[in-house]
Order: sequence, then structure tokens, then C-alpha cells
Amino acid sequence: MDFTPIYKFFAPKGELLEQLPSSHPILTDGYDLGPDLIAMIQEQPFSRQVDEDPYTHLREFEQLCSCRSISGMTQETLTWKLFPFSLLGKAKTWYAHSVGGVNGNWDKLRDNFCLAFFPLF
Repeated sequence: MDFTPIYKFFAPKGELLEQLPSSHPILTDGYDLGPDLIAMIQEQPFSRQVDEDPYTHLREFEQLCSCRSISGMTQETLTWKLFPFSLLGKAKTWYAHSVGGVNGNWDKLRDNFCLAFFPLF
């Protein structure tokens, strides 16, 4: 009799960890988000701690993203690409399970994020 450990049924699959594309196409052949930009995003993470405000996180995150532009990429797509780097712990797990249901729409993801973490207050 074959035995499959139960954790294999609940462990996230690789496709959940890959970032889905934004609803806006990228009109450039190559782009570089750069480790410096990613590091800046990671300096202000959201991890769903009781004292963290999801609205404040989003405001600061979007403000930081607005300081960067990439030719051939909308601001929404840039924000979409960088958002997972701003999350840790339970918030990152929430992202992995929620991102597929918003069809690349930043506004939907943003609204769902606020709804998911608002009950902390």
C-alpha cells in the first residue's frame, strides 16, 4: 500500500509561488526592478502583526513605487510586481492564496488586502 504523507496535500505548489501577470501588458523586452528597489520595499514589510495598519502599509508602499518608473510598464504593473516583496509571514501566505482570484487587477488585490487585514483593529 502506498503511503503519501498528509503534509504533501497541504504544501503550496510551485505555481502558487510564481507571480501572476498584471492586467496591464508590459511593453518592453526587458526590465530590471533592481535589488536596491526591492531592498527598499523589503525595509517596510507588512506581516499582519496586531499593531500594523494595512492602509498605512499600502499608502507608504504605493508612495515608494511612485518614485520609480520603467519605460513600457504602467505604474500599476510596477506596483503589482513589487507588492509581494513587501509582505512577510501570514500576509505573504494570504497573497499566495489570493492573487489568483483578482485576474491581475491591482485595485482588486488592494481592496482584498485591506478587507483581509482590517479586522485587526
